[in-house]
Amino acid sequence: MDLSAFPEESQQRLRLLLQPWLPKELVDELIDHHTSVTYSKDSIIFLQGSPADLIFWVVSGLVKLYCPLAGGGRTLVKLAGPADLLGHIDFLDSERRRVQAFEAHALTKCSIAIVTREQLNRLLQKLELQQVIRLLEGVNTYWSSMAQRFATFLGISFRERLEMTFNDLAAKFGVRDTRGTLLMPELSHVDLAEMIGSSRPMVSRLVNEMIEEGTLSRRGKQYVLLNRPNPAATSPTAVQLRETVRGNGHSGWQPPMAANPDGRSPARIRSL
Repeated sequence: MDLSAFPEESQQRLRLLLQPWLPKELVDELIDHHTSVTYSKDSIIFLQGSPADLIFWVVSGLVKLYCPLAGGGRTLVKLAGPADLLGHIDFLDSERRRVQAFEAHALTKCSIAIVTREQLNRLLQKLELQQVIRLLEGVNTYWSSMAQRFATFLGISFRERLEMTFNDLAAKFGVRDTRGTLLMPELSHVDLAEMIGSSRPMVSRLVNEMIEEGTLSRRGKQYVLLNRPNPAATSPTAVQLRETVRGNGHSGWQPPMAANPDGRSPARIRSL
């Protein structure tokens, strides 16, 4: 396959993601043997319950990863961008078939590289024993840190969840300027509500609070996290959050202080 159409930066990001766990030659082989598919804005990439026989690599564009809920709602689990992997989270259905646990929708026009699990399995069979052990250790650390992050997320207030979400987005999709950090994705209050598990009116109230406090502003349909010197920015909670979002977005996270009864955090994070 001709890779000239794919940004070199995206290929490099994927190599950086995989090479701590896989030999370089296997990473190169994985990148070289894939199928490219372009999805238009708002199109469905895969649905919950569809066969989990493919792994998706986002080459360009943005993808929303949803967890559908029994009552008809959904949780926006992740906003995926270039070099992110999708489709690797699955479960066994009633007929013992491996199927997708989540569903993915294109937020923007996307270019996706697709690799079959069969291809991936053939590559993994080439690993030496020590390489398999190192890979298993990395997978265990990855899932452990995700479990800790989601457990922490459930135990904090909506305000803290929103702050955490904005910081995650800033670390991954932000562009620094003199005022602060511009978040490139255009997200509605409904999107943010689905990301923190609240109602849209709650998000609207929290966003207005942050704007009034001078920690957030709007630029068209985009948000800007404003620079604002703050003693809380050097608190242990703030330092942990910055280290988390500057890394992989979840590892190393430690539970923050408990929320006050009014739902507000006792130590708000006002800047990156």
